Amino acid sequence: MERWSGKVALVTGASVGIGAAIAQELVKHGLKVVGLARRVEKVEELAAGLKSAPGKLYAVKADVAIEEEILAAFDWIKKNLGGVDILINNAGVGSAEVLSNVGDISWRVLDVNVKGLSIFTREALKSMKERGVNDGHIIHINR
Repeated sequence: MERWSGKVALVTGASVGIGAAIAQELVKHGLKVVGLARRVEKVEELAAGLKSAPGKLYAVKADVAIEEEILAAFDWIKKNLGGVDILINNAGVGSAEVLSNVGDISWRVLDVNVKGLSIFTREALKSMKERGVNDGHIIHINR
């Protein structure tokens, strides 16, 4: 983990569960972590508990299903931290709807789990390429 100290990691779905745990561990190992979530106040609470850690957690509000919010998050990262070295696509939703009853939640699943994941990946790659990062990582977590 020492090789990543000081690098910038973006963790989607960082407000609870696996995303929150990943964000906390990365901060404890000296990374600058952008914790992205709709419920940004939860990430801010996590950040408050990590003040003495060697890294830092930055809370950024965004809905991973909305491209404009994703692009705004990457813009904030570029302006404030330089760019992304690691992307952890953790945000995701599930549905038990059957095909004959497809409704709004099923479309949300596609927007978050497919469209959002793809946009985050595209933008992270763009950020890495712009800065000549050739050892970056992109991790997709599937539920």
